[in-house]
Amino acid sequence: MKCQICNSERLAKFLSLGEQPVPDVFLTKEQLNDNEDKYPLDVYFCEDCCLVQLGHAVDPEVLFREYHYNTATNESLKRNFKQLVESLVKKFNLSGNDLAVDIGSNDGTLLSYYIPYKVKILGIDPSSVADIAIKNNIPTIKDFFNEKTAEKIANQHGKAKAITATNVFAHVRDFDSFMNGVKRLLSDDGVFVTESHYLMNMIKEMQYDSIYHEHLRYYSLKPLMRLFERFGMEIFDAERITTHGGSIRVYACYKDSHKISQNVSEITKTEEEEGLYDKQTFFDYGEKVSENKTKLQQLLSDLKKKNKRIVGIGAPAKGNTLLNYCNITTDIMDYIAETSELKISKFTPGMHIPVVPESKLFNDQPGYALLLSWNIKDILIPKLRGAGYKGKFIVPNPIPKII
Repeated sequence: MKCQICNSERLAKFLSLGEQPVPDVFLTKEQLNDNEDKYPLDVYFCEDCCLVQLGHAVDPEVLFREYHYNTATNESLKRNFKQLVESLVKKFNLSGNDLAVDIGSNDGTLLSYYIPYKVKILGIDPSSVADIAIKNNIPTIKDFFNEKTAEKIANQHGKAKAITATNVFAHVRDFDSFMNGVKRLLSDDGVFVTESHYLMNMIKEMQYDSIYHEHLRYYSLKPLMRLFERFGMEIFDAERITTHGGSIRVYACYKDSHKISQNVSEITKTEEEEGLYDKQTFFDYGEKVSENKTKLQQLLSDLKKKNKRIVGIGAPAKGNTLLNYCNITTDIMDYIAETSELKISKFTPGMHIPVVPESKLFNDQPGYALLLSWNIKDILIPKLRGAGYKGKFIVPNPIPKII
C-alpha cells in the first residue's frame, strides 16, 4: 500500500471503523434480503507528506452511480455556494465570455448562481442526481471527470476560467487523470477551487462519522501543497469555511500566475502547532473515537432499559458511519425522520433502519431523537422545536449528551 499523494510506503494505521457498507446507497424493502457488500474502513497517516487517507478504495461505479445526496435540500450549503460564486465573479472578473465548470455538480445548484452574471456554465457529474440539473436546464455532462472528458469539454467549449470541485476532491480515485484533466481545461490565468472537509475539524471536534468510503482523503494544507506542486500548480489562497462541520476552501493556479496570499503560510503554521503533522496526534484520536463509541452505546442502552423510544433525525452518509460503527440497530432506533424524497421509504445501509417523512416525528412524539446531522444542531434543534417536537435530543459528538 502506498500514499495516495506521495507514493510513500510509510503509512501508519491509527483507526479502524470496521467493515462498512457504502453509506449513500439506501435500500428498498425488496433489497433487504440481498447480500450487502461491506468494505474495510481503516484510516492511515502518511509519515512523509502527512496525508490522512483510507486504506481501501471502493470502485467509483459502486459509490456514485446511484447517489442519494441532493444539494438543494441543504440550505447552509446553498448559501455557501452562492457566496463562493459571487466571490469568484468579483475576484476574477468573470463575464459572459468566460466558462465556469463545476466538477461533481450534483443537481446544478452551484452553477445556477452564475446565471445572473451571464457566465457560461457546464457541470459534470456521473450520478443519477445529475438528471435533476439537466431537467432544470443546467448544461451537464453525465460522466466522471478525467483527462478524457476534460479534452472533450475543452474542444467543444474552450478553456475554463473557473473550475470548482466542492466536496468531491477527496473522492477522486485516479488523481493523475483528474489533475491532468484540470490542467487541460484550465485557462492560463484560471483558478481551480476545491472545498473539502477539513482535517482540523475532524480531529478537534471528534467528527469520526465524516469518515466513509466516498472520502478517500482527509486534507490539511501541507499534503495538498505537495500534490499541486507535482502537477506544476500551486495553492495561492486558502480559507476555512463552516460547511459540513468545517471545511477548507483552496484556490490553486498554474505556478506564478497569481499572487500568493499570506493565508497559506498562516494556515500551515496553525496546522503544525495543532499537531496535524505529528503521528501521535492521530493515535490519540483513535483511542478517543473508541471511548466515544462506548459512551454513546451506554447512553442508548440506559434509555432502552427504561423503555424510552429513540428515533434518528436526518439520514446523511455520515450518519451511516456512526450507526454501523456503534451497532445501532432497529432494536435501539425505531426509524429515521428525513426530508429528502430520495431516501424516504427506503432503509439505511447496514443497519436497515426505515427512513420516514419528517412529519412522522411531530405526530409520533418519541421521547428521544438522535441527531445524525449533529454538526448542524444549532440549526436543526430550533427548527424542530418550532415545528412542534417536544422530546429530547441526543447529540453524539464530540461527547454524547442529551439536550
